[in-house]
Amino acid sequence: MSYSASPSANRPDHFSTAVTTRIATAVETLGYTTLVDWAMRLLSQETTPDAEHDPDIKLLGGMDAIEPYMARVWAGQALLHAWHHKAEDAVIIALNDDDWQVREIAVQLVGHHELAHVDKLVELLTDDAYPHVRMAAARAIGVTATPQHDVAIDRLQRLVMDPNSFLAAAAEDALGEIANRHNRPDLATAPRY
Repeated sequence: MSYSASPSANRPDHFSTAVTTRIATAVETLGYTTLVDWAMRLLSQETTPDAEHDPDIKLLGGMDAIEPYMARVWAGQALLHAWHHKAEDAVIIALNDDDWQVREIAVQLVGHHELAHVDKLVELLTDDAYPHVRMAAARAIGVTATPQHDVAIDRLQRLVMDPNSFLAAAAEDALGEIANRHNRPDLATAPRY
């Protein structure tokens, strides 16, 4: 069975179509189960965007995947909106992807679905070469860590004074999130002045 996203003169292009709209169209076209299964296989690299019996990648991205990693990112975006707990294995694989864009969406999936992978998030927060991945890891730690995750708290506290102001702000926000969720105001940083 072949699925396609047929082009239309009235249909906006990739950049003007919101992700939520593209995913809703994909669910309508494929069905929830088929979409989630396909997204899991794309994210974990069990299939490729041009596989013969898979749907047209334009359903997820609104255009052809020019770079191979783009299909994995779009698969991750699909899983932000259409989720099944069995997708967690694909997310774990994607946390170690060679392309930082895929690691970033995988980290977002961990935070969005509150998956218990704080140790891996701390590793990415500390060691990933790309600030976007590190910022996403800080935000995900904010929604998944508890005050008992001492290493995570320590790493966030160290990053509050990082020269990268975006990373520092993400760390500060994450500490505030943990403090609020667990009624631990002592974990939050002092208010900015």
